[in-house]
Amino acid sequence: MKNITLGLLKCVSFAKPCEMTQENSMFTNTRVWRAALLLVGAIMLAGCGGSDVESGTNTLLTCEVPNVPNDSGTACVPPPPIQCEAPTVPNETNDACVVGADPALPDPVFTPSENQAVLYYNRAAVDADNSSNDPAYEGWRLHTWNNDTCDAYADADTDWANGRTHTGIDPNYGAYWILELKEGYGDCHNFIIHQGTDDAGKEMGGGDFQASLVQDDDTFVRMNFTLSGEPTLFEYPIMSLGPQPVDIDGFAAHWLDANTILWNVPDTVAEVKLHYSAQADLESSLEEGINGTAVTLMSSSLTEAQASRVPHLSSMQAWEGDWSVEDAKTVLTTQAVVGGYDADGTLVVATGIQLANAIDALYTQGEDDADEAQLGGIYTDSGITAALWAPTATNVDLLLYSENKTLNQRIEMLRDDVSGVWRYEGDMSLDRQLYRYEVTVYHPITETIETLLVTDPYSVSLSTNGRFSRFVNLADEDLKPDGWDTHDIPTVDHFEDAVIYEGHVRDFSVRDMSTSPENRGKYLAFTEQGTAPVEHLKKLVEAGLTYFHVLPANDIATVDEDPANTIDLYDTVGDLCRLNSEAAVCEEESEDALIIDVYNAYDPLSQAGKAQQLTHDLQAIDTFNWGYDPHHFNAPEGSYASSAEGVERIIEMRAMIQALHEMGLRVALDVVYNHTNASGVFSKSVLDKAVPGYYHRYEVDTGAIVRETCCDDTEPRNVMMEKFMEDSLLMWAEHYKYDSFRFDIMSQATKETMVRLRDAVHAIDEDNYFYGEGWTKIDRGYEQASQLNMAGTEIGTYNDRIREAIRQGNIFNPDSDALLSDQDRVKMSMIGTLKDYVLETSAGTAVATSNLGGYAEDPADIINYVSKHDNETLWDQLNYTLPQTITLEERVRAQNVAMGINLVSQGIPFLQMGGDMLRSKSMDRNTYDSGDWFNYVDFTYETNNWNVGLPLAQDNESRWEEMGEFIYSPDRAASMADIMFASDVFAELLSIRMSSPLFRLTTADDIIDRVGFHNIGASQQQGLIAMSIDDGVTDGDESRTDLDMMNDAIMVLVNTGYEEKSIAVNTATGFSLHVTQMNSVDAAVRGASFTEGEDGNGIFTVPALTIA
Repeated sequence: MKNITLGLLKCVSFAKPCEMTQENSMFTNTRVWRAALLLVGAIMLAGCGGSDVESGTNTLLTCEVPNVPNDSGTACVPPPPIQCEAPTVPNETNDACVVGADPALPDPVFTPSENQAVLYYNRAAVDADNSSNDPAYEGWRLHTWNNDTCDAYADADTDWANGRTHTGIDPNYGAYWILELKEGYGDCHNFIIHQGTDDAGKEMGGGDFQASLVQDDDTFVRMNFTLSGEPTLFEYPIMSLGPQPVDIDGFAAHWLDANTILWNVPDTVAEVKLHYSAQADLESSLEEGINGTAVTLMSSSLTEAQASRVPHLSSMQAWEGDWSVEDAKTVLTTQAVVGGYDADGTLVVATGIQLANAIDALYTQGEDDADEAQLGGIYTDSGITAALWAPTATNVDLLLYSENKTLNQRIEMLRDDVSGVWRYEGDMSLDRQLYRYEVTVYHPITETIETLLVTDPYSVSLSTNGRFSRFVNLADEDLKPDGWDTHDIPTVDHFEDAVIYEGHVRDFSVRDMSTSPENRGKYLAFTEQGTAPVEHLKKLVEAGLTYFHVLPANDIATVDEDPANTIDLYDTVGDLCRLNSEAAVCEEESEDALIIDVYNAYDPLSQAGKAQQLTHDLQAIDTFNWGYDPHHFNAPEGSYASSAEGVERIIEMRAMIQALHEMGLRVALDVVYNHTNASGVFSKSVLDKAVPGYYHRYEVDTGAIVRETCCDDTEPRNVMMEKFMEDSLLMWAEHYKYDSFRFDIMSQATKETMVRLRDAVHAIDEDNYFYGEGWTKIDRGYEQASQLNMAGTEIGTYNDRIREAIRQGNIFNPDSDALLSDQDRVKMSMIGTLKDYVLETSAGTAVATSNLGGYAEDPADIINYVSKHDNETLWDQLNYTLPQTITLEERVRAQNVAMGINLVSQGIPFLQMGGDMLRSKSMDRNTYDSGDWFNYVDFTYETNNWNVGLPLAQDNESRWEEMGEFIYSPDRAASMADIMFASDVFAELLSIRMSSPLFRLTTADDIIDRVGFHNIGASQQQGLIAMSIDDGVTDGDESRTDLDMMNDAIMVLVNTGYEEKSIAVNTATGFSLHVTQMNSVDAAVRGASFTEGEDGNGIFTVPALTIA
């Protein structure tokens, strides 16, 4: 038996009394916290002398463990509980701290039954009082889902935008959710507590959490407790972790210029300090606040000039520091935070600082600093200069590599303190060498000084997978196809002459047997003669097509460019299984079978899920992606070239562009400056390694990276991000001769940015056309490059008004209550979606078309479309929305009308490749990563790719059942004859458009003056649009320029109904069917007619589902 003996404390004192200290227990991640036993003295000593008691002479009292002597030393009693930090409590023997239930805490209000779980969420330390209707919990949702790891919930996964609301509020433990569990539930359940849909709204530090459904203590089984901001799950009731140091929370402060920092602080703050550390070792403590070098800031206010620089931040509290510009630049290279202290000097709040505005102020406001600098590999007569903008770095080295990727040389670069640019001026021996930069810099993501290997953000040539940059002079003759410098580039007289055909480099040829095997899916497929894809393009060019739009073709982050790591449809099952042994076909098919043959063998009825399963198994290792995930912005994608390792990607992209030009097509490049594939220190991060925290957009109040577009959003408002976009566009326009640029999520940028970029490109290519997605985004305090804001700039925006009025199918449905209102919207779109045109609507009132959604001030503002790469193809969409009982012939004719409306409308028609051939993606609404099977375009017209298997579950599973109601019907399966018919009708309408400038009016005034509608008002016919376009006239005081020497007027009739329709038009005389339609492949349209009456009026007749 162990005993404990308590005697007198004994010490020797010389100059001062002995010190007695107690060490606080340390919080660790283990389940047991050890604590030292506390020994209680039987006699309290006044000093080391021991008063009148001689050392070692007292009688000892011996107690059995765990008992200790009482205060008087006369009896043994249980020891007081040892002190444990939450969430631990003393163990049974009172000699260690363990995770467990605290008997002093009240019981929760809800305990789950056998097939239930409960999750508690406590915001008491933040903003909650935990009353029964506490508003602090409003808007907080619980997202739950099942997967292979945690399969527990009895009900379906929640929608991210509409999660579970809390069941109730516990006065001690906060809001709680009661969760119903399925029979045989597993050991855990998945959850995320969040507010809103952005990652910044995730609680507990973000991330996915798994709550345990297994518990040693039956009292609290299937109960989990959380605290706001704490990334830990607790299996026992807990109200608080006790006093904690103030967190340096997020990045809520903004360094504006050399001496000004913006930060909103609570009223309890009496003093604000800037803290910084070149070692990046800042931390807070209860005793000292924040360590590091500290500078006190004074309260200030913004000048008008300062406020105008950052209108979205201008309402924030301003703080001013007394230091030089040089000092500010130095601090920007360190870890810097701000702390707020109360009147007692106690730290009460702290946050990191967003630096972008200060970087702009310090490095871009001069006449010859960063935004005037040339960056990247710069070729001069005397040699090659490597230039990297990295103003917050403390060191940058240029690393040169051999072709086998071994390091050859490390070169120290020199920093220009005015611009923040690091340079090395080398000789011509650098040419064609591989290189990277080694950047030493503080990174806010890791909160440490990092030494990072960075490819050049301005790379124009890369090794495979963009691992290394390569010095290349794009003006070198060996990088140009024959005739590159002198080949003719087609021109258009006006932007309104554009007709744009959107295509994907790989889709164009990857499954085309007439294309050489080595060029399938490659740039060089466009250079071949006599192939089915090329001949189809030539057919469209002959009809009047003017632009080919290339989906993103710069370096793609998610496509592996090394053929050894990828599998395509013409590889074998064995090849697939060597890279993905978990693929389902590995146990089902012969290893010698070609993957394309496996796909073709699947029966779409009895094996409907097989194709999507195989596509899923290929996703990580095939070479298909739309490309909206940029890695490097200024180098062509390598997987489209014959080799990704050398300069082939440069030569062959140019060869593609030259071939398209020689066909008669101008070429548009889809550019994706609104986001990057990665940021931080991840392998595919580039910009954020060079200047951490600068190129991307962050939430104003937290500093969380914004992912509104999909991925890591960039910030075009920052000067050097706009410069990067401008430099990139100029490179593509000058060195690759792109004639137009399409901007993904253009509204991510400001209107001013887009106009400046357009003007910069026009300085070297005056007829280059800009257009993009102008969808309105979250208001972040700037004038977005959105549809309404871009009106009048002649920078086009996609027109969703005409898209939805057609794709929803109401104009083809006589029983739809929305037929006439959508018919009004189609008319509004046919006049270029102008805002100031007056239209008499089906409601019987004459209104400005702005009331119907019109927004354009010029027809070049408008991109009219009914389908593009996003969402279902038009054919697939109309299979949802057209009347279910119509025949296949009627379905094809409806598609022809839907496609054709754009061609007879003012504005710029935009068409998805294959849309003219009834293209289907087997009902897949989001094929960005659906591989070559679902994205197939057959230029031989044998198939439109309908019903080749159920589309991938990720974006389509919710509609599988709906698809199943019609997808197997023979009335939905277009034949080769149907496809060829649709293609020919489309080409006819395209040629008609291009035959008269009246379809391509160039001003709003001309449209308002010349275009009129004749089936209008409350008594108009359903399913009939009658639009006239007048040419020149001289009649008294009225004069109108004669634009079309062949026609005095054009009447366009659109019949979206299922019966022939006629309309009488006053003063209509002398009309005849267009000669193209007189000789049309469509027998029905040949029957369209005009009958002139004796009274000088005329009657137009148009067949069902026809444009004439």
